[in-house]
Amino acid sequence: MIKSLPKEENPREKALIYGIESLNNVELLALILRTGNKEESVLQLSQRLLNDIGGFSQLNHVSYADLIQLKGIKEAKAIEILSIIEIAKRLQANISPGQSLVTPTDIYQRVKNKLMFLKQEHFVILCLDNKNRVLKEKTIFIGSINMSVVTPREVFKEAIHVSSAKLVLLHNHPSGDAFPSDEDKQLTIQFIQLGEMMSIEIIDHLIIGWNQFYSFKADQIFYQ
Repeated sequence: MIKSLPKEENPREKALIYGIESLNNVELLALILRTGNKEESVLQLSQRLLNDIGGFSQLNHVSYADLIQLKGIKEAKAIEILSIIEIAKRLQANISPGQSLVTPTDIYQRVKNKLMFLKQEHFVILCLDNKNRVLKEKTIFIGSINMSVVTPREVFKEAIHVSSAKLVLLHNHPSGDAFPSDEDKQLTIQFIQLGEMMSIEIIDHLIIGWNQFYSFKADQIFYQ
């Protein structure tokens, strides 16, 4: 158990002394698992679990069936891990619902955990009011992004439906590289032009990569 670990290796002691944010990914997972087994300490079990699923980021995609196939993970521990993941997802979905999205970083912080880990491209819009507060978030398309599949009709229909004054366009690059393609640039220009015709401002188009994002408004990549 965690309490049986030497003090210098005990994640609970470390959290109490230095704060929970001082723990690394393995130590945080060890707090959830609490116990190891006859062959491994809880820290070793946590490290092996992360290695087996492909790293910490893959916790966002792991299933119950995936977890119980891992040595040392029984039904109870699998459910505990999934419950923590679900809490994190729900918290992220409800962060500051009245917050105004003023800067590209504000937008990125809202969507990064949802889009960063996806294995397919997702095209998402944020419908905003005049104060840049989110009225609606909608995934418009999943797959390779271009103007022939991301139809302006559906995008602006969503905006009009909620009386949105402004739109943010978002999509992820599963490769992790946020640099825009020629298709991304063309799509952005076309949507800005169409938005001007319909009096709906496209305030930005963000491409989400791995711990980085590109803002068309700022015309640069930001590394987080």
